[in-house]
Amino acid sequence: MSLWIIFFVIFVALAFEYINGFHDTANSIATVVGTKVLTPRQAIFLAAVTNLIGALAGHAVAKTVSSGLVDSQFISPLVIACALLGGIVWNLITWWFGLPSSSTHALVGALCGAAFASSHGSIKSIIWSVEKFQDGKVVMEGVLHKVVIPMVTSPVIGFVGGFLIMGLFYLILRSARPRFINRFFGKAQIASAAYMGFAHGLADAQKTMGIITLALVTATAAGSFQSLPSWCSFLRMEKSQRTEQVLKDAIDDAATPETYATSAQALEEESQKLKAGEFKEAAQSMSALLYLTHASATASESSAAAAERMKSASASTHQELEVFQKSRILPKIPLIGLMDKAKVTDWEKSLASEMANAKKDGKPEIAAAAKKVKDLAPDVPVWIKVICALTMAAGTAAGGWKIIKTLGHKMVKLQPVHGFAAETTAATLLAVTGSLGMTVSTTHSITTSIMGVGCAKRFNALNFSLVERIIWAWVLTLPAAAGVAWFMVKAFQFFGWLP
Repeated sequence: MSLWIIFFVIFVALAFEYINGFHDTANSIATVVGTKVLTPRQAIFLAAVTNLIGALAGHAVAKTVSSGLVDSQFISPLVIACALLGGIVWNLITWWFGLPSSSTHALVGALCGAAFASSHGSIKSIIWSVEKFQDGKVVMEGVLHKVVIPMVTSPVIGFVGGFLIMGLFYLILRSARPRFINRFFGKAQIASAAYMGFAHGLADAQKTMGIITLALVTATAAGSFQSLPSWCSFLRMEKSQRTEQVLKDAIDDAATPETYATSAQALEEESQKLKAGEFKEAAQSMSALLYLTHASATASESSAAAAERMKSASASTHQELEVFQKSRILPKIPLIGLMDKAKVTDWEKSLASEMANAKKDGKPEIAAAAKKVKDLAPDVPVWIKVICALTMAAGTAAGGWKIIKTLGHKMVKLQPVHGFAAETTAATLLAVTGSLGMTVSTTHSITTSIMGVGCAKRFNALNFSLVERIIWAWVLTLPAAAGVAWFMVKAFQFFGWLP
């Protein structure tokens, strides 16, 4: 694979991030502009800074996008480029007409459409619903649980939350003077707008981080980076082609004790090349497990000793990760810390739990453990976090005046108290779902929160014809973006650029 293809994908991904920034600027600043608490320029500056901070916090959503939505065997950098172009086309169409559609669902829909086309119509290319065991608990993943269900429930929660919070304010402030209410919430709304900007960065910037990570992971696992120039070494991800192959060998039904021994040694050697991280610990734990399995089958003392050596190495890596997490600053900051906390997985216990569940279900135990390691989404490299965060902040600074006008002025007339209620509701919804790795739309959250606040004021305060147009844009986003990406992949296949 030519290196220019990888850089082309990164460029297109950052173009999507930039467009996402100005397309979704309105989500975080429309209310504070509509209530005249801040001027558009002040609001955009606030949003750009808080977007940047939010984008650097956490990576749960990035991991969902990079490994939990489509089968990676049907993904290549060019397929990802088609998905990104599909998302960009739909974003620009809705931006041109001033409709606050979801960049999140445009990207997810395009990724699914591209994977479906790449697999020549195989429905298995899309991870619809799958059970995973995490820390001894069953966790449901896939498009249904991480995209579709949140897509339906988050607007309902946003609407009801905005309605209830605004209703509570009406009850508490019924005897307060309007001048006091406007002065107090005029200041409070600056904080809620900053909170909304942070949540927007947390939710939206991570999606592009996940896309770039997915492109680099698939290229590395395919062996495309074996002869990478030294100045491009930062592109190489942790899971090498050799690691990918030995994990596939361990999953194979025809695997023998000798296969396990060979795979264990390969994982040990590959783990030695990695810096301390989750994937290193997972590889070491899997290596120990394979050595132990070989020792049990052949009574090999050398394999038994190797198993103990790798267990010790895994425990040491786990300890390093825990020390690193305790030294981080963001998790110690009030509110932000709740969203940025990361629990360090004990991979020895996690693989033991995976094997116990496989045994209970009558499935091959070693294969189940190897699959868990193979499916592990890598941590997002720092350089990807920084470049995506800066790009989104730059896009935010460019502004999205058409959508600001729609949300801040046309849909419902807002006062500072209404803006505070809407922003606080939407930002909390985004922060909670973002920490759970759900790809929830910033647009859905803030728009329905504004609707709920407007309905608490009075039901005829809403411009229902505009609301109907917005809902149609939401309904069409997933299939429309998927269709554009599908068409692009098919065009690439027609010209022989994709198999």
